[in-house]
Formats: sequence, structure tokens, C-alpha cells
Amino acid sequence: MSILNIGLSGLTASQIALGVTAQNTANVNVDGYSRQEAQLASRYSNSFGPLDAGMGVGVTGLRRVADDYLTAQLWRVTSQQSFHEGFNQYIGQAEQLVSSDSLNISLGMDAFFASLDASSEQPQSIAPRQQVVSSAGALSRRFNQLAASLQLQSSQLTGQIDASVSQINTYTKQIADLNSKISDLTARGGNTAQLEDQRDNAIKSLSRLTEVQVGRQSDSTVTISFAQGQPLVLGGAAALMSRTDNDLSVELAGQKFPVTGNTGGTLGGLIDYRDSVLIPARQTLDQIAVKLADNFNTQLAAGTDINDPRGSGKALFSYDPSNPAGSLAITDGYQPEDLAFGSATAGVGDNSNLLALLGQKDGNYDAYTSLVGSLAIRSAQAQSEQDASAQLVTEVQAKRDGVSGVNLDEENANMLKYMQSYQANAKVISAADEIFNTLLQMF
Repeated sequence: MSILNIGLSGLTASQIALGVTAQNTANVNVDGYSRQEAQLASRYSNSFGPLDAGMGVGVTGLRRVADDYLTAQLWRVTSQQSFHEGFNQYIGQAEQLVSSDSLNISLGMDAFFASLDASSEQPQSIAPRQQVVSSAGALSRRFNQLAASLQLQSSQLTGQIDASVSQINTYTKQIADLNSKISDLTARGGNTAQLEDQRDNAIKSLSRLTEVQVGRQSDSTVTISFAQGQPLVLGGAAALMSRTDNDLSVELAGQKFPVTGNTGGTLGGLIDYRDSVLIPARQTLDQIAVKLADNFNTQLAAGTDINDPRGSGKALFSYDPSNPAGSLAITDGYQPEDLAFGSATAGVGDNSNLLALLGQKDGNYDAYTSLVGSLAIRSAQAQSEQDASAQLVTEVQAKRDGVSGVNLDEENANMLKYMQSYQANAKVISAADEIFNTLLQMF
């Protein structure tokens, strides 16, 4: 092998390595970029003679520097962080709703029972009776407004779940398309580094929405599935996810798979909040409304009003059984005289039934106090878990970047090394040229 060819091989290898270093440097600020390395190997001739130094150097390939374990760990902790973020954004709102001065049911009950207590001294007087009816109406409106606020949150939650499902379909389609491109380019011996970076970034975006399992195949494609095993991406095919009421499913190659359990990611956080917090909270609110209305109406029925002629107590509260808290109201046409504060056997000034109504006070607070307390505890826990998961993502991201990220100091050192190599091989070529010219001058 001539010196000229050996020098040319070194010049070419150095030029390619410089190009890789330049590519790394140019992408230093690109999120998710994995640095590349030029893999160099000495080239040998087939003669293996005693004076055969070799055939120079060659670039055997470009290596994408990536640690699959760290990458998978980053996807996993990203899912965990997104789960807590999705859960926390709604539970914080719910905690504020139930404890706000304008919607707090306990404050409404305070005002209602205070008006009852004020009527106990003169149970036959109209003014304090009017205040009881008025405060009962105000309490009903608190139930209505709180129920409406929780229903609005439910609608927003459903909309965000649908948006997450749509985004999942977008990313799985993108990953499937990249699978096809990578497989094709691999078969043709091309460099798939940039396509693999794009795919890893798409999987990371997908992992924010739901926890995924990733399997790498021999043809450089990946398979994606939910943590429970339902398929999302197989080669170049992507599943289609959909929602029907509160049920989720994916369909791939004509087969439909129900999605159950904790999906992880933002979607999992939203579903967990809906099922473990929002629905039970609304049920609790309905139960409180029913208990208050039924117990109060039952006790009123045991007394007598101050109408002429006196009659048995008329129900103060009414509601729709399918939506108790949202429909709780004062019975149409209810008048202060209809309040049955006296007993059936006593006179107009009797307040024995009113005292029985006041005796219901404590029993109506417990369930709501428990609801407020449980939401506060869950909210604090969710915030703590979100903070911890965010810190974990930062740590794992730093580990991933320590392996795959671009270090400008290293790239600058490589730039110097390959420039010096390029210059040295140029001198070899120059020396070969001088030797050739010297030989020509001998003839």
C-alpha cells in the first residue's frame, strides 16, 4: 500500500470524524439529541508480509451513544411525574372548592341552624321564621353551586381525557412511521441515529401520557404496549385508542383490547382522580343533601305549623333523586307559617319540635367535615409525590445526558485531535508527493 493512499485514508477518516464532531456541536441545544461517534479501525492488507505496515485507517461506522436502560428509566419516571401532575391539578381545585367561603356547606349550615336557634325564643314570630326559610334557600344554593362546580370539573376532566387519547393516537402513529423508516434505512446500511432520536423523543412524549413498555427488535424497530400488555405499536402498525363513557380500549389489526387498571402518565392521573376522588366526592355531597333534606322534612312532619287552621309540617326541602345536591331547593310556595316548630298537642307558642330540629345540627356536619379533611390530606400527599417525582426526573435526565448528551469540552478536544490528525495526514501526503518527485528526478 503506498504512503499516498495510507495518508489519504487518514485524511478521509479525520474529515469524517470532524464532520461528526461538528454535528454534535451544532446539536448541543437540541432536546433529546444523542451524540454520535466515528468508529475507526486499522485497515490491513491480505499479504501480511514482514514489511507490510497496513493499508491505513477506515471508518467502520457511526455509533449513536445511547444507554437503553437509562432511556427506559427516563420514560418510566416521566410517566410517574405526569401521573402526579394530572392528579394534582384537579385535586387542588376540588380542595379549594369545598373549603371556599362561598361554597363551604358547613358555613351554610352554620347560618341555617343559627337562624333556627334565633327562632326558638319566639317560634310564632314571622320575621325569624322568614330568616329560617331564607337561610335554608341559601344553604340549598351552596349545594347547587358546589355540585355544579364539581360537574364542570368532571366535564373538563373528560375533555382532557379525550385530548390525551387523541395525543396517544398521534404519537403511536408517529412511532410506527419512524419504525418503518428506520427498518428500511437499516436494511440499506444507512445511519439511523437521527431517526432513532426522533423515535425516542416521541416515546418520551407518549410516556408523559401513559406508562409504556418498549421492546427492541432485531430489525431496529420497537414494539410499544401499555404496562398491562395491550399493544400500541407493532412494527409499522399503530393501534387506535378510543373512549366510550368511562371505558377505554385500543384496536389493532381488527382486534379490540379493553384498557383497564392504572395506565400511568397524565391519562392515568386523570382517571385515578376521577374514580377515587371526584366521583366519591360528588356521591358524598349527594348523600349529605339527601340526609339533610329527609331528616329535616321528617322532623317537620312530626310537628304543627301556625297556619289557620293549624296543620302538620310541610316539607321544607325538595330534590331530584337523580341529582340531589344539584337540585336541592325550597319547596315551591313555602311560607314562614308552614314551619312546624310546635308539637301537635301544644299551643302556638310551643317550640318543642324546633328544639328537635336543632338537635340534628351535629349529625349534618360530620360527613362534610370528613370530605374536606380527606381532600386536604390527598391534595398535600399529591403535591409531595409530584415534587418527589419531578426531582427523580431531573436526576435520571442528568444521568441520561451524562451518557448521551453533548459535552462541548469533549467535542472541542475532539475537534483539536481530529484537526491535528487531518494536518498530520496531509503532511504524509505531502511527503509522499516529495518522494515521488525525487524518484522522477532520478531518471
